[in-house]
Amino acid sequence: MSQKPEPRGATRQSSVTTTPNAKMRLPNTFHLSSYLRDHQKTLLESLIRLVHDPLASLMTVMVIAIALSLPGGLYVGLKNVHSITNQWDEQSIISLYLFANLEDTKALSLSHQLSSRADIENVMYVSKEEGMRYFERSNGYEEILSALPENPLPIVLQVVPVYDVAIETLPSLEALRDELARFPEVEYAELDAQWLHRLASVLNFGERFVYALSFLLICAVLLIVGNTIRMAVEGRRDEVLVMKLVGATDGFIRRPFLYMGFWFGVLGGLLASVTILFVSWWVSTPAERIIALYQSDFSLQSFNADEVVLCLTISALMGVVGAWIAVSRHISDIELQ
Repeated sequence: MSQKPEPRGATRQSSVTTTPNAKMRLPNTFHLSSYLRDHQKTLLESLIRLVHDPLASLMTVMVIAIALSLPGGLYVGLKNVHSITNQWDEQSIISLYLFANLEDTKALSLSHQLSSRADIENVMYVSKEEGMRYFERSNGYEEILSALPENPLPIVLQVVPVYDVAIETLPSLEALRDELARFPEVEYAELDAQWLHRLASVLNFGERFVYALSFLLICAVLLIVGNTIRMAVEGRRDEVLVMKLVGATDGFIRRPFLYMGFWFGVLGGLLASVTILFVSWWVSTPAERIIALYQSDFSLQSFNADEVVLCLTISALMGVVGAWIAVSRHISDIELQ
């Protein structure tokens, strides 16, 4: 017995229920890939346009690089100065000069008492003999020390505050010094930290100066990119009018100019990073010689990988923002005419 054929309507219903999902998925995937290909094509075309006008493009990129190199170089300089001063802050020492007739046992007891404090990291005990040997190694004191009948130097306790206390402010260090000076065994307490306060003020001024200069130069980069994009829009004025006549949106017209600003920013930031790295390498040899004279293990720092990426990101963002401001205004002007 033969099977009964399915109704023709059922077959049509089956085909209708199986195909719409595929038809809904395929156009979305197609539009996304087409959208990405359009952006990739526009990105490459924008770079090719810069290559076809090498002199003007190179001048713009160099101006952007110079504008970015100045705050970048000052940032590297401040970073090195901060690295040095952090080492100095950690070595802030309060010298306690004990009475000359104080016994060694009482001096050692005071040293142990101070070492147990939470705000003191370390206490270095300098005996009278160690102090005498230090002066004997210094030039010009041999004859004076040989003429003395006995050792006149006192016992000295060199107190190293914890790092958090040392970096707060000069008043914090002075308060700790005054507190330690009130011990009955202490004749005089010395803190030579006034220079730290002055250095901190200079660094604060330097940081604000770098921020102000960076803001001004960022504005300059925006103006440079905006002016360059404005001339590019004027040079392609007829092309923009034709695209508007055929129904192109402002976003579509704006896209190649934004990518042009992106390339200006990236290339300018890349050249600025290379310039800063080259200058840092160039001055590293004489800087290391100067550092060696002070018997320090400090090494000169430059841009690291994260800072190079940050510089490229900021420069690319400035290029896009400058291009957006310029092209949006001039596209609107073309539309009004």
